[in-house]
Amino acid sequence: MADTAQRFEERVLIVEDDSDYRRYLELRLQHEGATTWLCGSGEEALDAVAQFKPTVVITDIGLPGIDGLTVCRRLRADPQHRRLPILLLSSADHSADVGEVVGLGLIWYLRKGSDWQVTARTLRNLVGRAREVPLAS
Repeated sequence: MADTAQRFEERVLIVEDDSDYRRYLELRLQHEGATTWLCGSGEEALDAVAQFKPTVVITDIGLPGIDGLTVCRRLRADPQHRRLPILLLSSADHSADVGEVVGLGLIWYLRKGSDWQVTARTLRNLVGRAREVPLAS
């Protein structure tokens, strides 16, 4: 997927408290052509959005302090970030908890450990949809 026709030249904010998994995502995304910014908590992520201006966010759900679901809600409450695509990741099954935030639009949920091709395709689809489809008011 890293050939020039498939480069993922996006600005990706990675919000993950597990430093090994955060580094894994960083290396994978940089290999694809992305520029990355790393955060270990929801609070850091909310601050980083203004500084880094990501085109997509990947966040763990289970974070210290503000969790990933709350990060999604806060970003969607801000009109400036209403169209910012977000990929939620978690090693635990949170499928029952994510319905509300996925319903806010341009948010998707995958389990950690999903095949990288699935993760990469999901990111591409989210970014593409953010550029094409208006969100309902």
